[in-house]
Amino acid sequence: MKTTIKQSPNSSTPLKPQGIVLHHTAGSYAGSVSWCMNPSAKVSYHCIVNTDGNRTQLVADNRRAWHAGVSSFKGRSNCNTFLLGIAVSGDTTSRVLNDLEVDSVAQWCVEKMRLHGFGIDMITTHREIAPRRKNDVDVRAETAIKNRIAQLLQK
Repeated sequence: MKTTIKQSPNSSTPLKPQGIVLHHTAGSYAGSVSWCMNPSAKVSYHCIVNTDGNRTQLVADNRRAWHAGVSSFKGRSNCNTFLLGIAVSGDTTSRVLNDLEVDSVAQWCVEKMRLHGFGIDMITTHREIAPRRKNDVDVRAETAIKNRIAQLLQK
């Protein structure tokens, strides 16, 4: 898997990562990366994963990406201030993630968990932190990613 690094203008500081939000972009990989590079979009993720497992890192871990919007997790609001955001391209409610995507997201998550010292209990979905407003990622994608994370943590 290859990681391309770009710097989205849609970020702010500071951020001390304490968990991760799983997202889907609903759009294509290239289109989503391009949109996150557009200042007028006012949206970004820390990372977007393509269907081939390759990634684009758009915002550094110590900077706040603009991915969660109005949100709450474990009694804390404004999830952008403490959670990293990673997205797969496309819409997980209409397609199943392939093994390359699942593995890429899981590897990225495990790296961040180890680097920043949090557990799998701090990985959530946009669907969970913004109920009635967002539907990503689908339960199938969440389950596949979390199962792969658990496998990687056992190694």
